[in-house]
Amino acid sequence: MAGPIQSRETRLARLLGRMPTVPRDVAEAMANACVDEQFTARGGPAALERFYAHMLRSGRAPQRVRTEDFAAVTTSRTGLAVLLKALELADPSVPLAPARPLRRDWDRWLNGRYNVRPRKGRSSTRVALLPKDWPASWAAAEPLLDRRVRAQGRLYRPLAPKTRDSIVQAVGLCAAARPWAQRHGVVVPEVFSAELAEAFLRFLFRERDDQGRERKPVTMKTAADYFGRVIVFGRRARLLGEEADTAFSDIHTALESEASDATPTKHAKIRRFLSHYGLADLLHAAARCMKEAEDLPAHSAAAFRLRRKAVVFALLVNGADRQGDLSTFTIGREIGRQADGLWGACFRQSKTGGRKDLGPYWPVTSRFIDHHILAGRPDWLLEDRLVELDGCNLLGLEDGALSIYHPTALLKEEFGISGHLVRTLLTDLVRVHRPDADWAVKTMLGHMSRWMQSTYRTDFRETAALEKYNETIAQLAGYRHS
Repeated sequence: MAGPIQSRETRLARLLGRMPTVPRDVAEAMANACVDEQFTARGGPAALERFYAHMLRSGRAPQRVRTEDFAAVTTSRTGLAVLLKALELADPSVPLAPARPLRRDWDRWLNGRYNVRPRKGRSSTRVALLPKDWPASWAAAEPLLDRRVRAQGRLYRPLAPKTRDSIVQAVGLCAAARPWAQRHGVVVPEVFSAELAEAFLRFLFRERDDQGRERKPVTMKTAADYFGRVIVFGRRARLLGEEADTAFSDIHTALESEASDATPTKHAKIRRFLSHYGLADLLHAAARCMKEAEDLPAHSAAAFRLRRKAVVFALLVNGADRQGDLSTFTIGREIGRQADGLWGACFRQSKTGGRKDLGPYWPVTSRFIDHHILAGRPDWLLEDRLVELDGCNLLGLEDGALSIYHPTALLKEEFGISGHLVRTLLTDLVRVHRPDADWAVKTMLGHMSRWMQSTYRTDFRETAALEKYNETIAQLAGYRHS
């Protein structure tokens, strides 16, 4: 039988009595939310009491909460979710971003325990033959990939492991074309020949595999790459006679031509981008992402991804850095915050090996980075965060680099272009609008000495005006973390 209905005052007093350690204003906000059914999850007051009692014992203000504090007062993912919702509603001054790693760990544990799917048996999909199964003359030439070789008047240097593996795979596919052709009644000799080139081409574009299953056809570009690698191997190993070299080269040229016709060129992509957007739109998108992140719980994966997206867009436009370099920036190493609050990057480029340092980033870019690092925490915790994240990846805010293609994935998601096209578009703007400033292009791309920095930045600001950069930056200059 249900008990008598309690008055609102009685219910509030009972709830407040469960939160003796919680600050009065926070406890009253929680109690009113429970009575007014704005907070319907069970255990909210108890979760707040455990949290504030723990922080009192630790001697730290709730605003200095750490991941281990959330772990100490919750024993389940549900308990963590209740606490985060209660803090979000009753005490927005407590940063929730430190709980993100704990929530991610809970999700990983639950998925590993309850969502594991039984492994499906699979048959090997290997098509390329291993070197031990190549014709004897081919296999004997494989070690030449690791040596300095002079062939047909050209010096070939030892190959990098990745390049070597790609050539071995392509030659393995070419070797597999011989038994495939034989099963179809065509005998192809072991030596490189026009017949082998034709068989290899047909083998790459076959419609079914050896088990009779339909297979996804390779693209023209992929086929051209395979032929190019086989040609490198054949010439290096002195296995390509004049007739065979002509046959392989003709097919390679035709495939590259087809690939060029089938794939939009870089300049076509740029024109398509500029028909709908300008470079200033990347900065507007960055500001929009940061604003959307503020409207989400600071600890959520969605908010983290939006803040990271904003930083990526701003850095790509501001510095024209390669996405591979940008993905590996570590705080306090390649990129750092200066005493005046502006961020700057100084690093050795992975592709050229040259040093690149264009001085401080724009104020708006620096503010985006600050907000990404704070992740909802108050501004006065920024110094502590910089110490905590020293040596961590800028984009991931943890050890280890992100995928070098992450910036391009974000750009394609938003605009359908890659980071490389942003670099091209920026440098083209300098060339078109300031033809005498070719040195500025080299500086922006990291191919010029440091003494050109100040002059380059002045010229770049003039070019930026042509694309409404100054207008955009002025609009974003007042950006504040609400």
